[in-house]
This record gives sequence, C-alpha cells and structure tokens, in this order.
Amino acid sequence: MPYITQDKRDVLDPSIEQVLHALRQLESDDPSNNTEGNLNYLITKLLFRVYSQSYRDVNDAVGMLECCKLEFYRKFAAPYEDQKEFENGQVK
Repeated sequence: MPYITQDKRDVLDPSIEQVLHALRQLESDDPSNNTEGNLNYLITKLLFRVYSQSYRDVNDAVGMLECCKLEFYRKFAAPYEDQKEFENGQVK
C-alpha cells in the first residue's frame, strides 16, 4: 500500500524528486532513451539493496511489486478504460 504517513513521505519525496530529475535529464540528453530500461535498473538496484536473498524476502519483494502494478493500473489505466467504455460501449 503506497498510502504511507505524511512524515514518511516528507523523508522520501526529496530523494524521489532527485531520481525523477535524473530520469528526465537522461531523456533530454538522448531522444531514443530507454525510460523503461532506466526504471527497471533503478527498481532492481533498490530491491537488491533493500532485500536479502532469502526466499521470504524474494516473496515479499515480488508481492510488493505486484501490488505496485495493481495500484498503478487502478489509478492510472482503469479510469482511462472506464472512459473508453463509456464512449464506445461495453465489450459483450
């Protein structure tokens, strides 16, 4: 669940802004930039640094990533899908 307390957000947000700035810098320096590859590298590197190699940690990390995927879809893609269904009708 990404809905952490404001005090934790206050600690993490400046670092997130720095990473976002770095990603945007890479994009502006190279029009063919692989944003997905850069994000994959970033997330993978963080996971390797945060989690050990125990099965439990791997399981926890994969579960967290799945929840991130679902929350991103729920907040970003689902409203778009709902709008298109409203505009074009249901699939039957």
